Amino acid sequence: MKTTAPRHIESLNADSASLKTTRICSLSELDVSLDSWRVLANGAPMQSPEWLLAWWQCYSGPDDELSVLLFHEPEGLLAGLAPLYIRIAEKRRTVCLLGSGDASTNHTTWLSAAGWEERVSHAVAQFLLGSESGWDCVQFDSVDTGDVSINATAAYMADWGFPVHRRPLHNCWKIVLPSTWEEYLMMLSRSHRKQCRSLQQRYLESGLVKLHTVTDSTYFQRGFEILLQLHSARWGESDKPLGCFSDQRFRRFHETAARELLLHNQLLLVWLEYEGRPIAVEYQFIGNTSVYSYLSGMDPSVTGFSPGNLSILAAIQRAIAQGCETFDLSRGDQPYKAHWRAAPSACHEVSIWPNNPSGRLAHAMRSMRTLSECCRKRVVKGVKTLVSQRVIDTYRQIHSVMPGKRRGPNRVGSSKQDSGGRS
Repeated sequence: MKTTAPRHIESLNADSASLKTTRICSLSELDVSLDSWRVLANGAPMQSPEWLLAWWQCYSGPDDELSVLLFHEPEGLLAGLAPLYIRIAEKRRTVCLLGSGDASTNHTTWLSAAGWEERVSHAVAQFLLGSESGWDCVQFDSVDTGDVSINATAAYMADWGFPVHRRPLHNCWKIVLPSTWEEYLMMLSRSHRKQCRSLQQRYLESGLVKLHTVTDSTYFQRGFEILLQLHSARWGESDKPLGCFSDQRFRRFHETAARELLLHNQLLLVWLEYEGRPIAVEYQFIGNTSVYSYLSGMDPSVTGFSPGNLSILAAIQRAIAQGCETFDLSRGDQPYKAHWRAAPSACHEVSIWPNNPSGRLAHAMRSMRTLSECCRKRVVKGVKTLVSQRVIDTYRQIHSVMPGKRRGPNRVGSSKQDSGGRS
């Protein structure tokens, strides 16, 4: 049984009541709001309709329901937007964020006009509270630990007694860029700085390696084919010859989203050419103040120098020249990210259940699984400190070929393919 709302919640109810909430259930209904959506996204490519609606068209299941929430202020202007959908599987209805899962949408949040952030967060919670009978679980994927908006919604619902669980997922990595390339080089270790200067002078400034950038739709297909070719060369396996792009939905989504972002000058698809052939490619996006590195590829047959290092060097140098404030290296804890002076920020999954016995039981079970997983990881980490790397590598080789052992998929959010994974 629900209790009377605390006094501070009553005041928040009054604030969110000043917003008119509209639930959009079809793409055609969103057409009139797309320009306003782009304004609210404030240049963030993965929060734009180009990215999130392309994801919906490629990844939504036949029974899933679009459920984008629009929040209009009294004067009629769009003050906020929550990009939601309802995933329906095995008769369970789970409220999720558009872009969840293998597409690796980073930095998910509610979109709000300046000054409306808190009220939009509470309006989302009010909608979920009012439609409690219409969902079995809320699951928000890849939420930055420091994200104010979604965390405010979760805290508000927790105040009402709804069970809330946060599960650590991964880190996202970001370089805070100085104003000049020379200042950035001074952030690196002495040996790395020396290597970067040598690569820059010998291959880029000399013209031995040429940069090609996709600037229009006629050039796009050539760039996308090079991305597939070099990503496959670096990450292809017998059962996944195109690496991540072996998944047809993943490939179709990115080809669609990249074309749309190109039309809005938010795609950075750049490749390096050496001796007349492509040797490295960067698949990135650009926002108002940031470059977002998503995937890369390279030719592993090039041994005289590292195409991957040269490629990311050129990308960071270009971002600084364009006045960007940050260079986002996406999710995944590959060692090369810290080497380029990126810093990690944690992300987690936020799950919320209805305030009833079944919801509290589901919450308890999820908490136990998370605790068990954390304990398992600690044990594995402890064992690794006691044995040699050779023993670990041997175990992995034996384990991977055991009869009946199913190898895990190379998911974009969970393997060393994240952000291209560089040698």
